Amino acid sequence: MSASDVSRPTSAGFSIGIDVGGTFTDLACGDGTSLWRAKSPTDPQNFGRGVLGACRIVADQIGLDLGEFLSRVQRFGLGTTAVTNALVEKQGVKAGLLTTAGFEDTISMARSRRVSVDGFLLPPWSPVERAAVVGVHERVDRDGKVLFSVDLDAVRVAVDDLITTHGIEALAVSFLWSFKNSDNELAVVDFVRREFPDLPVFSGVELHPSIREYERTLVATLNAVMSKALDGIESLADELADTGLTVPLLLLQTSGGTVTLAEARRSPVVLVASGPAAGVMAAAEVCADEGITDSICGDMGGTSFDLAVIAGGLPQRSERGELHGMIIAQPRIDTLSIGSGGGSIAWVDGRGLLRVGPRSARAWPGPACYGNGGTDATITDALVVLGYIEPSSFLGGTMALDREAARAVCKNLGDRMGLSAEATAWGIREIALAEMTKATRLHAGSSGLDPRTLTLISYGGSGGLFTASIAVEANIPHVVVPPAASVLSAFGAASADVRRQRIKSADVLLTSADAGDMSAELTRLGAAVSRDVGDDGVPEADRVVTYDVGVRFFRQTSEVSVTLGDTTFDADAIRTAFLDQYAARYGMGAIGRNAQLEVTFVRAVATGRLPRATFPVDTATRSSGGVEPSSHRDVFLDRDGSHSVPCYRTTDLVPGDRIDGPALADDVDTTVFVPRGTTLTVGERRSLRLDVNTDAA
Repeated sequence: MSASDVSRPTSAGFSIGIDVGGTFTDLACGDGTSLWRAKSPTDPQNFGRGVLGACRIVADQIGLDLGEFLSRVQRFGLGTTAVTNALVEKQGVKAGLLTTAGFEDTISMARSRRVSVDGFLLPPWSPVERAAVVGVHERVDRDGKVLFSVDLDAVRVAVDDLITTHGIEALAVSFLWSFKNSDNELAVVDFVRREFPDLPVFSGVELHPSIREYERTLVATLNAVMSKALDGIESLADELADTGLTVPLLLLQTSGGTVTLAEARRSPVVLVASGPAAGVMAAAEVCADEGITDSICGDMGGTSFDLAVIAGGLPQRSERGELHGMIIAQPRIDTLSIGSGGGSIAWVDGRGLLRVGPRSARAWPGPACYGNGGTDATITDALVVLGYIEPSSFLGGTMALDREAARAVCKNLGDRMGLSAEATAWGIREIALAEMTKATRLHAGSSGLDPRTLTLISYGGSGGLFTASIAVEANIPHVVVPPAASVLSAFGAASADVRRQRIKSADVLLTSADAGDMSAELTRLGAAVSRDVGDDGVPEADRVVTYDVGVRFFRQTSEVSVTLGDTTFDADAIRTAFLDQYAARYGMGAIGRNAQLEVTFVRAVATGRLPRATFPVDTATRSSGGVEPSSHRDVFLDRDGSHSVPCYRTTDLVPGDRIDGPALADDVDTTVFVPRGTTLTVGERRSLRLDVNTDAA
C-alpha cells in the first residue's frame, strides 16, 4: 500500500473515478492532496457489485463507513463497458427504421463492406432486421429543397404495424439529405413521439447532422438498439444514491470527456470503448505533469492491450471508428486494441504452433493461478511461472495466487509441443511481447511520429511488466509509469472534463466558402454547445469552447480536422494547417499539387471543468545513501534459466531514487520490470521514468 493510500483525508470532498473492466473494477479517489485506489473483481452478471466493492475498499482505507464516504463525494465518474458488451454480443432491443423510400437497404448494404467470419467474407451485422425497415414517401434533394413532404397518416400506420407485427421496442428515423434540410425528418420524429409516447425514437439528423447517409442512419439505429443498455447503470445510480451519494453519475464517452446519464440515454453509443478513452485522457494529464509533448500510450489490462497517441499534448482523435465492420460516426480517441491482456489465453493451433489471445479468461474463472477453476494457461500464469509476479503479494497480499496451478496449466499446454512448463511460459511471454511491439510500431508509424522522439506512457495492471521491453524493441527511448498505473483509466474517469459538441455539415469548396457565413455558423454552434454544458451543471466561468473544421481534398473519402483559434474563418490559414497535418500523417508525396480543398463540417466543442482528482507532489527526500532492495527473487530474463533479481517496494522509493536493471519494482497492484541496460528514476509525483537502451534490441 503506497503512502498516499494511508493518508488521512482533507476536509475537501472526494473525486471518484471507476473503470469497469473485464477482469477487475478499478477505482481511483482523490481529495486534492492524497490519492487512494482499489481493485475489486468484476461480476459479469452484476457490474454494480464490483463498483460497490471497490468503494468499500477505499472507504476502509480512509477510515469511513460506506455511507459517509459516498456522502462526501463531489464527483463520481464511471467508465463502463455496458454498451460495448451489448454491441459485441448483439443483445440490444428489437428496433425499426423509417427511411426514405428507395433507400431501405442502406444499412444492410453497409457500403459494400465485408468482415471475415470463419474464413468467409460476410456483410457486417445489421442492427435492424430488413423486414423492420419501412420506406417513407418523402424526398429532399442535395440542395436542401423539399421535393415531397411527408404523409403523417401513412407514418402512423407504418409505426403501428412495426409495433404490432414486428414487435419493435425502439424506432430510428433517418432520411436522405436531412442534414441539408431536416423539416421532413423532424416532422416525423415529433409526430411519432407525440402519437407513441412510450416508444423511444432516435433521429439521425438530431444525433449526427452530417453528410454520409450510411453513418448517419447507423448512428440512429445503433442507438435505438442500445436504448435499454443503460438500465443497469440507472439501477446502480439509484443504489448509490440510497447509500449516500448526492451527486449525479458522470459517464465516460469514447471522445474522452464525460456526459450525464440523461445525455447518455439520448445517445448510448457515445459510451462505446469509453474505458480506453479514459486512460488516454489520464495519460495526457501525466504528460502535462511530466513536460512530455509527444507520447504513445500503452494500456495492458486483463483482456486487451490498447494503444493511443498524444501529439502536442493532445490525444489524437478520429471522426469515425469501426466495430465489427460497422462504421460508427462518433468522434473518438484514436485507439488500437489487440487481444493481449493478463487474462489472454495461450493455445496451440492446427499446425502445432503456440498462439496467445484474443480469447480471454476474463474475471471468471480467470487465470488458473486465481484458484477459481481456470484450466487454460494465460499470460498472467506465464508471468507467475517465470517469477515476474510474486504470488504472495498480489494485490498487496489480499489475493494470493497459486503458483503450482499456473505451472500445471503451462505444463499441460507444453506437453502438446514437447516443451517444459517454463519453456512454454517463456514462449507465451515472448509471443505476447512480439504482438504488442508490432502493434506499437504500427500505431506510432500510422500517426506520422518518429518513435525515437516519443515517450511510452505505461499503465494497466500488466503493462509495467512489458512496456520497457516493448520500448527497447520499438526504438522508444523513454517509458513513464504513472502513480496508480494499474487504475489509470479510473483516474481518467475521476479527472476528465464534461465534453459536448455541436456539428454542422458544410460541403463547400474552401475557396468558395463565405467567411462571414462560416464564422456566424461557428458562433451559433459555440453558443448552443456552451448552453449544453451549462445544462450539465457547469458554471459559465468553467466552460471552454473550441472550434474546428473538417477539410479534405476535393471528393476525397475522409477529412482531417483542423483546429481554429476562434470563430474566425481564415481560408488561407486553414489551407496551410491542413497541408501541414496531411503531410505529417501521410507524407509530402500524398499531397495533390494545386488540388482543391473542400470543407465537410464545422464544429464547436465545449468542455466543462469539474472537481477532479490529481497526482499530488511527494516532498519526501532520502537523507543519505541509495534505496536498498527489499528482497530478491528468481526471474527468467531469457530462455536459458532464472537469475536472482533485486526487488524494490515502490512504497520505499522517494523522488530522485535511481535503480539500474535488471530489477523489479513491486507496487500494491502492479509490478514494473526494469530490463538490463535500463535505468529507473522516481519523479516528484512518484512517476517511474525508465530510460531504456534501445541499442539492446
